[in-house]
Amino acid sequence: MYNLESTGLKIKEIRKRKKISQEKLAEMVSMNTRSILRLENAQNIPTIETLDKIAKALNVSISDFFETQTTKNKDEIIEDINKCLLMMNTDELKNFYKAVYYFIH
Repeated sequence: MYNLESTGLKIKEIRKRKKISQEKLAEMVSMNTRSILRLENAQNIPTIETLDKIAKALNVSISDFFETQTTKNKDEIIEDINKCLLMMNTDELKNFYKAVYYFIH
C-alpha cells in the first residue's frame, strides 16, 4: 500500500544524504521551499511528474522513494496490487493509471 509519510521521509533522507538543502532542491525542481517541506512531512501528495523531477535532481530512481518487499513472488504482488486497486476511489485509480502508463510508455 502507498505510504505517503514513508515516501516523504525517503525523499528527505536521500536529500540529506546528498547534502542538499530544501532550498536548493526546490530551486533544482522549480518548486518553492514550502512545497518541498510539505512533501517531506507528508502534507502534500506528490504527482508522478514531481517525483520524477525530484528523482532526477537527486540522481536516483523514483523507486528509491518507495518501500518495497522483494521477497514476494509474482502472484503475491498481483494480489497486493488488486487489493490496493479495489480500495481506491476514482481519482486515486486515475492517478495510479497515469503513473503506470507513464512508466510503461
